[in-house]
Amino acid sequence: MNQRPVAPPVPRLWLNRNVLAIGLADLMADFNYEMVLAVLPLFLTAGLGAPAYAVGLVEGVADGSSALVRVASGWYSDRIAWRKSLAAGGYAATVAGLATIGLISIWPLVVVARGLAWVGRGVRQPIRSSMQAGSVERADYGKAFGFHEALDTLGALLGPTVAFVLIATGHGFRAVFFVAVIPGVACVLLFALLTRDLRGAPRPAPRWAPLPASFWRLTAAVFVFGLGNFAPAFFTLRAAEMLQPELSRPAALSGAVLFYIAHQAVGTLASFPGGWLADRVGRVPVLAFAYAVFAAACGIGIAGHGPPAVAWLALAVGIQAPLVSATENSITGSLVEDAITGTAFGVLAGINGIADLVSSVAVGLIWTLAGSPRALAFGGILALMGAVLLTILRPAPDRRSPA
Repeated sequence: MNQRPVAPPVPRLWLNRNVLAIGLADLMADFNYEMVLAVLPLFLTAGLGAPAYAVGLVEGVADGSSALVRVASGWYSDRIAWRKSLAAGGYAATVAGLATIGLISIWPLVVVARGLAWVGRGVRQPIRSSMQAGSVERADYGKAFGFHEALDTLGALLGPTVAFVLIATGHGFRAVFFVAVIPGVACVLLFALLTRDLRGAPRPAPRWAPLPASFWRLTAAVFVFGLGNFAPAFFTLRAAEMLQPELSRPAALSGAVLFYIAHQAVGTLASFPGGWLADRVGRVPVLAFAYAVFAAACGIGIAGHGPPAVAWLALAVGIQAPLVSATENSITGSLVEDAITGTAFGVLAGINGIADLVSSVAVGLIWTLAGSPRALAFGGILALMGAVLLTILRPAPDRRSPA
């Protein structure tokens, strides 16, 4: 008896409904919170009279508060059928927390509001990444995550641009925070209405499903780099310093916001080509390159002065930021089985969050006590160490795992 040949499975297109919907939702999410973050360090220092270390404290507490939440959210999401709803709630919490900053008049309360907002971000981040990884073939992770980062960074370009227009036309910082609610609401609606959770029923799993050794080799390098990967707000502050005394203080502050816009524009253009390149030449070399570019940005910040140096700084910061995020995610997705992607993305985000807490607080203190050049040197040295460690460890998928 002849049997009909079994047709090979049709490969999934990497640019599909879920990738596009998640990308559009995160475009609006970044529009929302990058609009706030573009002026937040200036609001703290110039608006509320906070010291420089307050910027590091605000950023560090935000990252630290989300770190453990990311781990728990990723682990829990592998075991529940309603993870999409949980992620949508996380998006909403971020919007609400950032909007609250517009009502605050003393800087310590900004620490609380920013921390609550980043708890929401911590809840949704590993779920979103896991849903995206489950929507494409593993060979296309670089393109899919690179495309996502391009939309992400486009939102991060639009937000500061609108913030700059508002400030330049005489509106205050608080107006920026309230207008940012509009794209924030849009991101919640886009994610809730357009995305689909393509995973089947979650399988029962042990309390802690083991992650492969290759994943832990990746996170070792991620952690070392993260210890130096301070908040972008410090690059914004340094840009303002680099523009003085040639420009007046108000002009230098406006120039710092333009720097923020410029590096987001560079990131928008670099994200997808970087992801495509990672699929072609290897994700580990691209990630090591991104770490090294962060170190180069620190060097420019130390030695540079005036508008041309700020332009070079925007180029370096813009290239590395989306490449780091997209490539870390694409490597992670390639190293673990589908059933534990939420756990893996949660652990990755948690490690990044803990390292970011340490780096932002440390850089803020060094900046206050010893000056910005020494603070940037701290970040640059650790970034180079992370690049070297990643090159030595070279995490790759286990041969027994699906590639």
